[in-house]
Amino acid sequence: MLTSTLLTYILIEASAVVAFPDIGRALAASHLKERIAPVAPFPEYPGSPSHVVYDSFDPVSQLVSTSGDNAWAAPGPGDIRGPCAGLNAAANHGYLPRNGIATADAINTGLWEAFGLDKTATLFLQTATMFFDGDPVSGRWSIGYHSDKTQSLGLVGDLLGNETGICAYGHLKTEGDASITRGDWLAPDMNSNCASYPEFAQELLDLATERTGGNITPQVLAEHSYNRKLHSIATNPNYFSPVYAGVAFTFGAHMFAYQLLANHSAEYPRGFLTPEVFESFFSYTRDANNNLVFTYGHERIPDNWYRRADDDAWTLTDILISTAQQCLSYPTNCQVGGNTGEVNSFSGVDLGDMTGGFINSVDDLSDPTRLGCFISQAIQADVPSFLDNVFSGAALTEVLGLVDTTLMPALAGLGDCPNLPAGKSVMEYGKGYPGAQFMTSGSRSPY
Repeated sequence: MLTSTLLTYILIEASAVVAFPDIGRALAASHLKERIAPVAPFPEYPGSPSHVVYDSFDPVSQLVSTSGDNAWAAPGPGDIRGPCAGLNAAANHGYLPRNGIATADAINTGLWEAFGLDKTATLFLQTATMFFDGDPVSGRWSIGYHSDKTQSLGLVGDLLGNETGICAYGHLKTEGDASITRGDWLAPDMNSNCASYPEFAQELLDLATERTGGNITPQVLAEHSYNRKLHSIATNPNYFSPVYAGVAFTFGAHMFAYQLLANHSAEYPRGFLTPEVFESFFSYTRDANNNLVFTYGHERIPDNWYRRADDDAWTLTDILISTAQQCLSYPTNCQVGGNTGEVNSFSGVDLGDMTGGFINSVDDLSDPTRLGCFISQAIQADVPSFLDNVFSGAALTEVLGLVDTTLMPALAGLGDCPNLPAGKSVMEYGKGYPGAQFMTSGSRSPY
């Protein structure tokens, strides 16, 4: 739980405005057709206040190996890669299984060794993804599209449906619209949510040039996230933003792009992310005309790259705080809802109705404690619905039993949420939104 002192510090540090407008009423309008200006500056160093003053660097412990067992290799036949640059790079260097099938042990160990992602975060992310996109019995999930390798054996394996993985038909469970460089799955064009689009990557790099002279910062990524949401609303009639994949995970991935992929040095112990490092991690090269060229699945950890320090790890608490900070700075990023079949037709979900009165406006989500409970409530509502679409019979009974024994302990890291009312699942509050209709199979290529 976050202390009131810490929360006060966060809000003061994140805000430089004198008056706090009533965002809740402003965002209750059914159509968002004009750019709503950010309410407060996004902090230079988001997350826990300790990151602001961190000033240590150890070149021995922070150097990430890219040789020997961790030498880069392109994915081979049958190896899976997906929408997350960090997961793809970790698999290409052997920090995760090179076949792209994740397990709890591999995630907890590999993402710590490669990036300094704390186990409070990996435990939560691994468990939620396993329930949403993979196999809770075996603990396996695909870092990209569907794979038969995630399925359990025996009776359960025979009864499994389409365990989607985190992209393609995994849309709106973990992966969401308006990502850093990927497409919206139901957009009219550029609609692979597995592959990266140079246009979106170049927009980020251009913004960084405009704001900092070139380097990508958390503030640049927060603004890019805001711009990507507005782009999706203006171009994708099926844009939809649910609680977990839309409000929380999409922005969390934007922060991961800096917090986990930035280089570190004695001069910059808090990290710095150059365009060259970004392009390496996101599998971009340059052609003869200096245009970005994306190669699917070739994400690479640069040589002579130094990760976060062990005592400055990025934690689940940091994820919650930074997400709450974006809700304060860019409240439109935290709207639940979507377009209604036409571009620029965004209609928000009634948060009070969806949460049983626990959350009533976007204002509430700038409190990291309430935000954590909001995410927990949504996951608890969504998981049974998703499982019911994948499992049946004895298998469904078995995996539902794992909700209490496996999922709920992982959700405890989101905070102590006594008397939390039952929330509605995305399949309930998403009714009427064309972008909230789940696809589980079809002829579309994952990339």
